[in-house]
Amino acid sequence: MRILVVKLRNIGDVLMMTPMLRALKDFYPDAGITAVIPQGMEEMLSLNPCVAEVLPFKKGSGIIEELRLLKAIRRARFDVAINMTEGDRGAIMCAASGAAKRIGADPMGRGFIGKERLFTDLVPQKWDRHRALMDMEMIRPLGIEPGGRRLELYTSGESDERVLDMLAGRGIKDGARIAVVHPTSRWLFKCWNDKSVAGVIDYLHDKGFNVVLTSGPDRKEMDKAETIAGYAKARPINLSGLLTLGQLASLLKMSRLFFGVDSAPMHMAAAVGTPVVALFGPSDYKVWGPYTDKARVVMKKEKFPCLPCRKDGCGGSKKSDCLEAITVPEVIRAIEELIKTYL
Repeated sequence: MRILVVKLRNIGDVLMMTPMLRALKDFYPDAGITAVIPQGMEEMLSLNPCVAEVLPFKKGSGIIEELRLLKAIRRARFDVAINMTEGDRGAIMCAASGAAKRIGADPMGRGFIGKERLFTDLVPQKWDRHRALMDMEMIRPLGIEPGGRRLELYTSGESDERVLDMLAGRGIKDGARIAVVHPTSRWLFKCWNDKSVAGVIDYLHDKGFNVVLTSGPDRKEMDKAETIAGYAKARPINLSGLLTLGQLASLLKMSRLFFGVDSAPMHMAAAVGTPVVALFGPSDYKVWGPYTDKARVVMKKEKFPCLPCRKDGCGGSKKSDCLEAITVPEVIRAIEELIKTYL
């Protein structure tokens, strides 16, 4: 059996479907699973033992490249095709596959006319549960009952060694007590204030952690990380913008603790089993929170009943008052709970 799975979303979204991939492989152990995901995210699945092949999709690649991908999908002769979202491109890929069983997220009238008729089965998107559980629902039409599973993310020996070399060059030896602080998101309304992040860095340093600061490669994120590092009395190791996704996964796997905002690295940390303390504001933590028991979410829902508002800051300001209201002592309490339980 050959199974096509399409998830054209962000890094965290790709990781959210790894429990579903595990359940799919357990149910069909001899199946070859091909995943179509956005180009640049291949390292999220390329080493996953449940996945036989990763096909990267480059948005904006042009009609010729998209047709080539559709032809490759057609030639593979899939038996089952699953579009994990309501997106148009995924629907077209599933239709092009020629699979007898084509499962899609119910578009509820969104997208091009007649899209729902491209599928043999439609699955309602119930936003009252975690995204990973929503993804598990997508295989129910195959007779697979959703079950409790974890996110999975695997690293290569090459990326592990590269990260060890980078840390050693900055005075951190293999086996050191590392805490990763990732205070940025490409959506700045998800970020906490810089001086408070620096206060948490100083606390972690006082607790004996080697603090490593990370961010995405965007200039705004890197500048924010540099500002935070400047505020901290205990200067952290700043690797912001320097790591590939695979190297970031390796760093997170080596770390004892992750502290940060609602972001892809938060999900990556959960996937490699590292305890997570995450700050949440406008986005829905019930849907997008860290999918692990080793986590604490810090938010101010009692003072902000509007949460989760899902807006890009208060009044379109790109700044979230509910995040600004979180205090350093509140974050420290959450970290101490994790330290007592898991470290």
